[in-house]
Amino acid sequence: MLSLRIKHHIPGRIRFKLDRSQTLTDCGDWIKHSLMAIQGLRAVRVNEDAYSIVIEYDDSLLDPSTIEARLIELNLDEAELTPSEHQYTRGDIAMNIIGTLSAALLPGKWGAISTATLIAPTIFDGVAELKNKQITVEVLDAIAVGLSAYRGDYRTAMMTQSLISLGEYMEQETCRKSDKLLAELMLPQATTVWRITEDGCKQQVNSDSLVVGDIIELSPGSAIPVDGIVIAGTALINQSSLTGESVPVRRELDAYVYSGTSVHEGTIKVRVDKVGSEATTAKIAQLIYDSLSEKSEIQQVTQDMANRRVKITLAMGAAVFALTQDINRVASVFLVDYSCALKLSTPVTFKSIMYRAAQQGILLKGGSAIEKLAEIDVCVFDKTGTLTYGDMEVTDVVPFNCSGISCAKDLLAIAASVEEHSNHPLSQAVVNAAKQHQLPHIDHGEVEYVIAHGLKSTVNEHCLVMGSRHFLEAHENVDFNEFEAEIRHYEALGRHLIFISHKGELMGMIGLRDHLREDVKQTLSELRALGIQQIMMISGDSIYKANMLGEELKLDHVFAEATPESKSSIIDSLQQQGHKVMFIGDGVNDAPALTKADVGIAMCKGTELARQAADVVLLQDKLAGVSETYHLAKIAMRMINNNIKIAEYVNSGIMLAAALGWLNPAMSALLHNGTTLGILARSLAIKNQ
Repeated sequence: MLSLRIKHHIPGRIRFKLDRSQTLTDCGDWIKHSLMAIQGLRAVRVNEDAYSIVIEYDDSLLDPSTIEARLIELNLDEAELTPSEHQYTRGDIAMNIIGTLSAALLPGKWGAISTATLIAPTIFDGVAELKNKQITVEVLDAIAVGLSAYRGDYRTAMMTQSLISLGEYMEQETCRKSDKLLAELMLPQATTVWRITEDGCKQQVNSDSLVVGDIIELSPGSAIPVDGIVIAGTALINQSSLTGESVPVRRELDAYVYSGTSVHEGTIKVRVDKVGSEATTAKIAQLIYDSLSEKSEIQQVTQDMANRRVKITLAMGAAVFALTQDINRVASVFLVDYSCALKLSTPVTFKSIMYRAAQQGILLKGGSAIEKLAEIDVCVFDKTGTLTYGDMEVTDVVPFNCSGISCAKDLLAIAASVEEHSNHPLSQAVVNAAKQHQLPHIDHGEVEYVIAHGLKSTVNEHCLVMGSRHFLEAHENVDFNEFEAEIRHYEALGRHLIFISHKGELMGMIGLRDHLREDVKQTLSELRALGIQQIMMISGDSIYKANMLGEELKLDHVFAEATPESKSSIIDSLQQQGHKVMFIGDGVNDAPALTKADVGIAMCKGTELARQAADVVLLQDKLAGVSETYHLAKIAMRMINNNIKIAEYVNSGIMLAAALGWLNPAMSALLHNGTTLGILARSLAIKNQ
């Protein structure tokens, strides 16, 4: 736990002072990452040397006590140590410009003093890297500035130092802006709610103005913006966004409700318990920020490439000095390095694409997921809840021993009147079909639910049974022989059948099928156009049913009668064949396959376990997000590869010009930093394309 005290506080900005007995060295980035997922935080600055943390926040969303509590909870023993680079400010740039003017106008001795003072941090950084046996860009900068000062050319040394600080500041500012873009996504989406005042009146307010202890009233269709406790009323709450449950759950007095869910039926009063960053929907903010700290393989490759290029620059400088003995040329060469553009453009590109994806309802969990996505050649879909909505729709009502439209309507009306007493998705599908046709309610007796089989009731004082063929045939002794041909016909069409018997005789059947998503075919077509070689489906359905859907969607392969374990083994088998596999699913039973696949994508209404296991989460209930995700990954990797080429070619040209004596150190630094900033701006720009 951190030991700290508030040193200074004004609304929206707070500065903490830490106990000097604690070691903060190299913990700055970890502390920032740990805090920035809090909704409402705008900026976090950690000064390790001064043992202080300055936090800027939205005072309408956050209370200082919440920030202090989060800080105290941090355990520095768990910190991921990352050497932090000097954070340049506008003050540094101003001082260096003043130093440049001083070096030009003051006598040599005074110019030397001001120059030595201002270039000291750059020299010390270079020496520190050498002590750690690291050959980095800081070493090159230290040599270049030091050589100019050694020759007594203080004006060039200070001009170079000014350009270095300006370039570093703008690079760091670009990175901060890309982080800020993502931080915007963490802000809660405000809604309008009814707050109950102390005198019992109702007042319509914005949800972001709610505080702990407020009482709000929620009616059917209301989105729940906070975590809270029901203090009055009863309601059915749709929790599918959190748990994946397709059936609303009952919540009454003293029950807990969560932000991100909604009221399906009923009216309740809720006492606010958690708001803003403490509420359940804030978990997505943590997912976003955790993604930023995950390094992809290409980030590591560009880092290694940048480090190798530093050695090339040193070798070039040594060769120039050996041939020309011109220290000015050497300084010009040393001010050109590839590492800045190579190291910074990759994470900025990833962050820009992550921001662009989030605006389109797609959560990408880091650069590694983006990189793997671009390599995918096989796409495997789970069927239920992914290619289909996971709910059923009535397609056929087939009466037996009677004829005519009216008889079919009577059968559906009777079935719906009994099924409305069950929350099972199949029952709800029958009830919805009856509502669409405005069918009347049929009087019946008490309903008995037979677990895993069906329903029993009475109509006109005679037993009515609804359910599977096995239930009616084996348990109720209903004879199916007379209608075998019709039953086989509908089974061949891939229908799920509910059978109805009355007085012990088969009365009819209702056929249902999965509700196929409207954008399925377009999404599959787009994936093929983008370069996916094979598209497959995994289903728990029978081989016949699964193959029928596979033929309709023109899939390359269908895996039927799959279990959770077999889903994972199917993915493994495809990977063993050398394929890069993307799996799209939504349920708890999909989690093993989502984890096993090279890239796992969880649907919007997937279970919390599926969302945690996946590399990508669709925040909108649209399958088109799958093809858009793949498209964005391709854009990101194309940008990164182009940036690498631009950095290589342009910086090589600048270095050659410097080696030939065509550029002085100041111009060399200006061109190099300009190239780096241009590449970073290019990476940042793709967020809006």
